[in-house]
Amino acid sequence: MQNPRKGAPTLPVSGQPKSQQAQTANVCVSQKSRWSSTMMNCCADKQICCCGLFCSPILACRLSKKYGECFCQPLLPGGLTMLRSSMRQRYNIEGSILDDAAVVYGFGPCALCQMMREYNSRNP
Repeated sequence: MQNPRKGAPTLPVSGQPKSQQAQTANVCVSQKSRWSSTMMNCCADKQICCCGLFCSPILACRLSKKYGECFCQPLLPGGLTMLRSSMRQRYNIEGSILDDAAVVYGFGPCALCQMMREYNSRNP
């Protein structure tokens, strides 16, 4: 390319100026939190505990609807795992999708009760 003013070739832009690169390097990373209660802390809310133990599908559908998802999502294969992962990401809770799947399939009612307590504690 020729510069129309001086007749010298111009070089294409290949990167950002250094001052802007330094600014983008200072990205703030928020710290991960933990669940507000443990999975085995079912007696913290006896109503949630009883509903989770005897009526897990109803509690799961209520939680999903309150959380803003389709109420029938937990009834689909892997739906409760997806809900737990979404909740963990929204509330910036440490863990992985593999952890979520293991907890849901190993301790389903307890995990569901923990998720409902977490939702209630963050959305009074």
